[in-house]
Amino acid sequence: MILSIREITSKLRVHEQTLRHWEKFGLLKVSRFGSNRTRVYSEEDLDRCRRIARFSDQGINLRGIKALLTMEKNGDCRRGKRLNENRRSRNKILGPKRCKFRVQGKTW
Repeated sequence: MILSIREITSKLRVHEQTLRHWEKFGLLKVSRFGSNRTRVYSEEDLDRCRRIARFSDQGINLRGIKALLTMEKNGDCRRGKRLNENRRSRNKILGPKRCKFRVQGKTW
């Protein structure tokens, strides 16, 4: 399905300029067609925009979002999953590692 910039912004509840900014920053690569170079988005672009918006809502800056999306694309997210699996197996054998430290009067 082909979507216009207005359809995307209404689904995501973001401003049109936000999508243009994401494109300028390199987070989106949008297909264009026609003599007036109208922006056209695919369903895959919509999914990517949703991930970008979710990361942004969590307080991650654009540089961080770009790094996360690159990691997803390259499959580097598997490395994090393997680390978590190693921690879980270690905790089963040794028990959870408990470490306390103080930061500004709070114990963690």
